[in-house]
Amino acid sequence: MISEVVSGESIVVIASAGAVAFVLVAVLTEFVRRFALRLRIVDRPGPHRPHRRPTPRLGGLAVVAGALLPTGALVREWSLQLIMIMMSAVLVALLGVIHDCRRLRLVWRLAVESVAATLVVASGVRVEAFGTLVGMAGTLLWIVFVTNAFTMIDNTDGVLGTVGAVGAGLLAVTAFASGQPDFALLLLSLACGCAGFAAHGWSPARIRMGKSGPLFVGFTLAACAVAVSGQAEPVAVVPALLLFAFVPVLDTCLAVASRQRAGRPWLFAGPDHLAHRCVAAGLTTRQVALAMGGAATVTGLLGMHVMLDRVPGAVALPGVVCAGAGLLALLVRAPGRYPAPLHARRTRRLTASVEGRG
Repeated sequence: MISEVVSGESIVVIASAGAVAFVLVAVLTEFVRRFALRLRIVDRPGPHRPHRRPTPRLGGLAVVAGALLPTGALVREWSLQLIMIMMSAVLVALLGVIHDCRRLRLVWRLAVESVAATLVVASGVRVEAFGTLVGMAGTLLWIVFVTNAFTMIDNTDGVLGTVGAVGAGLLAVTAFASGQPDFALLLLSLACGCAGFAAHGWSPARIRMGKSGPLFVGFTLAACAVAVSGQAEPVAVVPALLLFAFVPVLDTCLAVASRQRAGRPWLFAGPDHLAHRCVAAGLTTRQVALAMGGAATVTGLLGMHVMLDRVPGAVALPGVVCAGAGLLALLVRAPGRYPAPLHARRTRRLTASVEGRG
């Protein structure tokens, strides 16, 4: 009976944090938008951006506040791991703000991200099954890789917020079911914060997260996923981690493989991402966000069941590797295209309507 009461209280606290995070981000984002416009921290219209006017960045700051303030106010037991994850996530978010104001070289960004990941690993967040040294090194590389993978998917309105909300929400359920309510509190606050941002970041976006948003979301998700699943066996923890980050990881591998295949530098931007393939296939920007969110839901649910021992890891591991390799081989040959500006899409629809009547 006591466990049921505590569990019920935890559900109320976690749900309250999520509701506060949603409202907080939805409200703060408008103030951040005006602040960014005043300082002229904006994305300029260009051939690869579907915006007709400058779009402010720095929206990630609202998501950071929405995720951390309710967590800090409502968490019951502060662990060193939770403290270091939150502090390090703030560090990489500040890195993103600096990059939005003044572009930083990749080597400096990776250096700061590595320091932040090292702090998390030093607190005890690591995959235990591979041994101390291998587990620490693998965890550090994984956190840095997933952090940057989330910056890669932030190329189309609504995608980052949708994928982030789905991933954090499902991982929050997993953490709660695993008896880690404090991590569930942070993750649900992050999920609801991403959802609250959607009111402003949905196509056509009135504000973008900038670099602070994807860095914060990716870092927090990667670190929390290891913290929640790090004690499991290798055959379970590897597919679980891959499934929770499947869409960003696939998107990054697809972009790198496409650029390598075309003989272009890996860091040379182009219509190489998963969203660009969806646009070329005829999907609208909003449909792309929903499709990628749906894919993240399916893989996240599978990851949750693997982590909770509902699906054998021995089955999930080869399955996720084969599925990822197959999709990569299939998609790398598909054409990609940037989303057309909103006014161009309206013009095409009007033309098609007139031609249909004729």
